[in-house]
Amino acid sequence: MNWHCLSEEETEQLWRRVNRAVKWKPYSRFASIKPPKPFQVFNVSQGFNDEKGNISFLEDAEVQILKAFQSCTLKQEFIYALDWQHECYLFNPHAPIDKDEFGEWLVPVIPNGDYCFFIHQDFQWGLSGDPRQQTITVFGSPLIRAIERNAPVLFQK
Repeated sequence: MNWHCLSEEETEQLWRRVNRAVKWKPYSRFASIKPPKPFQVFNVSQGFNDEKGNISFLEDAEVQILKAFQSCTLKQEFIYALDWQHECYLFNPHAPIDKDEFGEWLVPVIPNGDYCFFIHQDFQWGLSGDPRQQTITVFGSPLIRAIERNAPVLFQK
């Protein structure tokens, strides 16, 4: 399996590090994310509001974002995948991506109710999903450039 579950201690340490890096206060009234510069925010509400179901948007986002992650990592590198209030993982974007019983990544690229983060191990770049604002924030020049080359349909204006 490509998703390597982090221990409870590793998860707690990682969330503290994420909270410092993106200035995220999950228990505040407005759990806003203030990532390091440079960053771009994409409105993905279309994927939430599609009456036909957002499966095609989700699949496209998974494919395109995976390409972006691959272009920003070496073949042996792992990135963190965090899903607020759920298990967190390390995974290699170059290895086959295991999916859950619904055919989705274990940590969704487009938030499905909880905040989610994908962050390089050195914290130089990452992606965060905000279910309240229905946005995806991409930070760090390498990932921003990669997303520009492989923009999911949801990110296109």
